[in-house]
Amino acid sequence: MAHERRQVAIVVVAMALCVAMFAPRPGIGATTAESAFSVSNVTVDVTSTDATTARAEALAIGQRNALDRLLRRLVPTIDHNRLPTPDNAAITDLVKSFEVSEEKVSPIRYTASLIFHFNDRSVGQLLRDHGIAYAATPLRRIVVLPLYRDEGGAMLWEDGNVWREAWTDLPPSDGLVRMVVPLGELADLMLVDASRADQGDRAAFAAIAERYGADEVAVAAAEVVLDVLRNAPMIRVTLRRFQSEGVRIGGGTYSGMDWEALDAVLATAALETRTQVDDEWKEANLLRFDREDSLLADIPIGSFRDWLEIRAKLEELALVRRVEIVALSTVAARVTIDFLGDIRQLSGALASSGLGLRQGIGIWRLERLGEVAPDAEASPEATDISVGPAVE
Repeated sequence: MAHERRQVAIVVVAMALCVAMFAPRPGIGATTAESAFSVSNVTVDVTSTDATTARAEALAIGQRNALDRLLRRLVPTIDHNRLPTPDNAAITDLVKSFEVSEEKVSPIRYTASLIFHFNDRSVGQLLRDHGIAYAATPLRRIVVLPLYRDEGGAMLWEDGNVWREAWTDLPPSDGLVRMVVPLGELADLMLVDASRADQGDRAAFAAIAERYGADEVAVAAAEVVLDVLRNAPMIRVTLRRFQSEGVRIGGGTYSGMDWEALDAVLATAALETRTQVDDEWKEANLLRFDREDSLLADIPIGSFRDWLEIRAKLEELALVRRVEIVALSTVAARVTIDFLGDIRQLSGALASSGLGLRQGIGIWRLERLGEVAPDAEASPEATDISVGPAVE
């Protein structure tokens, strides 16, 4: 009997270990959505005549640096030299809220790490006023598997994968696309190895993408060859992004000056590959100011407060130009939404605010993600209707 209890205990412990091993990693999997219009880890360190003055100056510096990072995130690299530089008062008007962490205050010095949340629509208007196209999409997470080829074959987790080291040593990404390198824990090794990565094993990719809360998996394969003209290393990178609609191919070639600089060439290749992916995502999702569309949608609501909250979310979206109330009842609102871009871009922007858009019977439906509408078939015509003004 005691022997059976020990066996049961061993099985339970083993099952618990498996659950812990393959569960999404806290802080690595996308357990919470980060807004594309929020900028974190903004560090400030200011010394002034007194603590109050130092704090005020630090916040002004912090919000300016945060805005610069945000604009570079939203705008393709080719247009970074055209970015506007508003004054401090104008920047303050763009900030919706901010958070302070790791704050330290002395009589004349202020240091802190800050998070700034910007108003989507106001930032969008700033860029539109300067004629700069930008992308306003939810942040996209991609698991990148750095596959290194040498004379011994392909390696992924093995010691000696200098290509993987180049990726893990990159500074954190500040772009719309976050490329995540797996930690190389036992669970990662069990889900995918060099052979599966090389062959494009979609089942393995789906499992590791789920583990890290990612939207897709990319295999970045690098090979070091000789640049005969320079007698120096040359890195050939082939990037395969495994998406639901197929495989997207990218990459490039990067040369060094001598073999001692191999690590630097690998670092440049990793950084340029990451930048290429981020710019491609922005280019594919740019809001064109000369392209506007509109749709008619029913929004199920449980109360007037529900409507006010959803309307506020719509008003904050940079690509939403106008919301007009066609009809409003106790169970639903019917609205016309004028927006920049196309339905796909609008749907992505709504998702970043916790709202889902789907095609109904002859009309679109807009509702909170993860919630069941009070009455799935309710429409404003079903009850008393009041017609309201447009929300600009």
